[in-house]
Amino acid sequence: MTEPNWSSPPGETIVRLMSSKEIDAVELADAMGLSEGDFDSLITGQRRVTEGDAAVLAANLGSTARFWLARDAAYVVDRARLDENSQDSEASWLESMPTSSMRKYGWLPKGIRAPDRLKHEILGFFGCTTLQEWGQRYSSGVGAVAFRTSVTLESDGMATLVWLRAGELAIADRDLPKFDRTAFEKMLPGLKKLSAFKRPSVFLPRLIEACRAVGVAVATARTPDGCRASGASWFDRGGNPVILLSFRHMAEDHFWFTFFHEAGHVVLHGKNHIDGDGGQVMGTDVEKQEREANEFAQDILFPADLREELNDLAIRPKAIIAIAREADVTPGIIVGQLQRARAVDHSKLNFLKRRYRWNEDAHVPDLID
Repeated sequence: MTEPNWSSPPGETIVRLMSSKEIDAVELADAMGLSEGDFDSLITGQRRVTEGDAAVLAANLGSTARFWLARDAAYVVDRARLDENSQDSEASWLESMPTSSMRKYGWLPKGIRAPDRLKHEILGFFGCTTLQEWGQRYSSGVGAVAFRTSVTLESDGMATLVWLRAGELAIADRDLPKFDRTAFEKMLPGLKKLSAFKRPSVFLPRLIEACRAVGVAVATARTPDGCRASGASWFDRGGNPVILLSFRHMAEDHFWFTFFHEAGHVVLHGKNHIDGDGGQVMGTDVEKQEREANEFAQDILFPADLREELNDLAIRPKAIIAIAREADVTPGIIVGQLQRARAVDHSKLNFLKRRYRWNEDAHVPDLID
């Protein structure tokens, strides 16, 4: 993977966490025993993080002293690399972008090959005017959002960042009321009934509007080549949750499980899962949160009492169809849950699943009839 052509001083992380934890700069500087000038130098990257600084930062902002020292060391290495390779940085940045997919999906004009024009169009896609501005805004890379990826596949960081930006653009003009967590949690079990609609073009508008009514933005976007994300969730600067879904694997069971997984993060973890700018909160137990979100999705789609009921029956299509009717979901979703639980081999009963394919629209796939 191409090395990033930007550097992010530890101060950017410090400022972000100060904001999310409502810690005043004067208060933190005093705790660190720094003057206003020294603290400003730390924030801008002109002052190195000492062991003493790291200990105070860990105590006040989270994570560990080792993290803060490593964060500072990585910044120094990046600065040295960029100073040495500054002439090549713009070309490497363009090379790292999934421009072929972006053109195909309509996110970039087709036919543009000149580097200057291509750079201008890509920066425009990200809402930036200069490469320096882009580096500052996206200095945390794909860490800007917590997203699910398969552990068996590599994920290209820049392609994932483009996918996340496509999600941001999809909801940019959406009018959202204040987020009502209680109402969102209460409505979730009923949303699985939307799986009865076969076509994404039919169930997606209903899903999006139902969530919008309680202050949750739901968007879908096709992933560029190299991105392996299934879904992502974060809180925007207005305090509204955003759920982005990719239709990875192009099957109904995976889509609905991913939606309820991300909804689980919103309900169970809120901003402890991701902060106001979308960055993962340091020190959180990611594995524990992923497990909890998986269990949340499973309990909605295939409740425990129905799982026990099916265990007493032979796992055959007729029994699956009957249980699916009780669960208010499709048989394909039940098959997916059984496969996840390893009660059914992944090669079995897939004829019960509805599948999709991408055509012209990079946000809404078609049903395979």
